[in-house]
Amino acid sequence: MLSKRIVQFVLAVLLLPAFTLAQTTTSSMGGSVKTNTGEPLVGATVTVTHEPTGTIYRVQSRNGGRFDVNNLNPGGPYSVEVSFINFTNEKKSDIFLTLGDVYRVDFALAPKASNLGNVVVTGLRKTTDASGKGGTETTIGRDKMANLPTVGRNIYDYLRAVPQAKLVNGSEGAISIAGQNNRYNAFYVDGAINNDVFGLAASGTNGGQASISPISIDAIDQFQVVISPYDAAQGHFVGGGINAITKGGTNKTEGSVYYFLQNQNLAGKTPTGLKENATKLSNFSKKTYGFRVGGAFVKNKLFYFINVDLQRDIRPQPFDFNSYAGNTKDITILNNLANTLRTNYGYEPGGFLDNTEEVKADRIATRIDWNISDKHKLTLSNRYTKGERLNTSTSSSGTINFYNNGYSFPTRSNSTSAELKSVVGRNASNKLLITFTDVSDDRRPLGQDFPRVRINDGSGAIIFGPDNSSTVNLLTQKNWTVFNEFKFTAGKHGLKVGVDWEY
Repeated sequence: MLSKRIVQFVLAVLLLPAFTLAQTTTSSMGGSVKTNTGEPLVGATVTVTHEPTGTIYRVQSRNGGRFDVNNLNPGGPYSVEVSFINFTNEKKSDIFLTLGDVYRVDFALAPKASNLGNVVVTGLRKTTDASGKGGTETTIGRDKMANLPTVGRNIYDYLRAVPQAKLVNGSEGAISIAGQNNRYNAFYVDGAINNDVFGLAASGTNGGQASISPISIDAIDQFQVVISPYDAAQGHFVGGGINAITKGGTNKTEGSVYYFLQNQNLAGKTPTGLKENATKLSNFSKKTYGFRVGGAFVKNKLFYFINVDLQRDIRPQPFDFNSYAGNTKDITILNNLANTLRTNYGYEPGGFLDNTEEVKADRIATRIDWNISDKHKLTLSNRYTKGERLNTSTSSSGTINFYNNGYSFPTRSNSTSAELKSVVGRNASNKLLITFTDVSDDRRPLGQDFPRVRINDGSGAIIFGPDNSSTVNLLTQKNWTVFNEFKFTAGKHGLKVGVDWEY
């Protein structure tokens, strides 16, 4: 009976990682410490320092001289120094870590009393996947983001650099990854769920139905796109998993103020077959402005980062009444209809010649990093986005749409992450991640309460009154996740056990 229970327990432990589905927020480093003659050094002190913040991680080499440093913040530069009694110290610098990968670095220490003869310099290929996890993935870091062009100033502009990603024609912000439906992707920021779980937005992210990105690209440090990972800790997607991490403060206070503008004077003319037929675009305006700043409350100990980003878009939708195919050819008839609604019924239908669309969004991202000790690091981050889209129905050759036939779409998302990274003894580490995401999408009709009316007009139609799909259409979601991942080494093997709970 006892042996049966032991077998059941072992099977449960082996199967448990298959159910750990949290997303990537950190990087790792691994390697070996040996003498210059190839003998492994056990108990050597390995000190990893994040140069911008002075954050220190210390571990000791184990059997075979191997060492692992887990739960490192992506980016850099890092330096690694190894020391062992009666051996000279060795240090390697200018190391940059990629989100989700393991950086391999090996050391060969010389005895202090030895006489050095010839010095042999050997170049080794950097191994960025020491874990052997495999799979298809692409990481876009801060340097790439600074050099790649972006028009929409959202993360989907950068996904074009992923070979397996494709823009879906006719869908605003929709990206298909690995040939899958654009709604089968998952988007995480600092490990917190930020994709549209109802699957209504073409972009697949919170706020997507209002054409609003849940976070400013100025708050993102780097992001990773995983497509077919072997790691059991990656999941909750069929197309691609997009893991973004936010920027953090350093010992140096730095920031920026920005203003981006697009309008008809900065754009080309309408695309036509003949150049002489091209016309200037109607007046429009797309503005994004804000600031970011990061620094240290306490040097080498406590750091902060904040980004405030404001978006204001005005998109005209002009209509040439002469192109209308219905029986009504006199625009005065439509103006009289609108006046009758105002005078006799007290209802304001709005206009029909230029139903301008508007998008407003306010985004705030904050982050606190606390180096509690050499063994414990705590990160707290929050992303708050509030915005609204006035989605008006434009008139066309077949339909006259009055302004209030459209709808407004206010949206709000509030996402928080708390991550505690700990070193547990010589051969183990732990990461505890707790996230909460609160989203509200409220599609509302424009204007006053009034029946929706459609008047058939020969080959055309005239429509006024509220949009009939925009009443009692409030969607709210609250997502809690708790993820704990415990890593430890046993001889040549690295093991990972964890749990992922979502509510």
